[in-house]
Amino acid sequence: MKKWIVLIIIIVVLAGGGVLIYKKTRPSNSGVTQTPTTPAKTSSTPSKTTPAPAQSQYAYPVANFLTGQTKKPFGIYITPATSPVQPERFTGYHTGADIEQVQDNTDVPVYAVNSGTVRFVGKVSGYGGVLIYQTSIDNQTVTILYGHIRLSSATKNVGDAVSKGDKLAVLGSPYSSETNGERKHLHFSIHKGSQVVYLGYVQSQSQLSDWINPDDIIK
Repeated sequence: MKKWIVLIIIIVVLAGGGVLIYKKTRPSNSGVTQTPTTPAKTSSTPSKTTPAPAQSQYAYPVANFLTGQTKKPFGIYITPATSPVQPERFTGYHTGADIEQVQDNTDVPVYAVNSGTVRFVGKVSGYGGVLIYQTSIDNQTVTILYGHIRLSSATKNVGDAVSKGDKLAVLGSPYSSETNGERKHLHFSIHKGSQVVYLGYVQSQSQLSDWINPDDIIK
């Protein structure tokens, strides 16, 4: 009898255009309803970023330090006949690096390469204006000379402390008393020890060992 009743119901539903769906739910073995989860999206951004290049331990003494050494680098042997700068007054091995400047009417600042104490500010034959300060390079005491500066622009006096990047002065006007008649450039030298030494040239190559090639330190 029950089978006939079920059959009649199915016929009635189908005749009316409907669909009878019978779903039997099976109990979960765990008794816990499982909630579907959406898979986590994979990020295209790397989990680690590439670190920026480390900054140099020392500041540049002048902005174009790397590109301006076009005439007299450290250690070059100079004579009046062979010098790349004419006319030339000097003979010997160059104790510093000359950084050339082409903008004669522009003030060009010079900077402390690291911290130290000013030892000398004044005029020196062959340079015009000079500032020297004492510091430590690779745990070694040195004095650093800035030649051909405009003394009236010096921001430090003898005994003053300087910090890395401090503006010390601007370069002197070319072919004037500020540069002792020289072209506009910075003579930059690093002498070992605490003694203040003004020599721009030495007469034997072995004497160069008393100085440090600036290019070996500042890169």
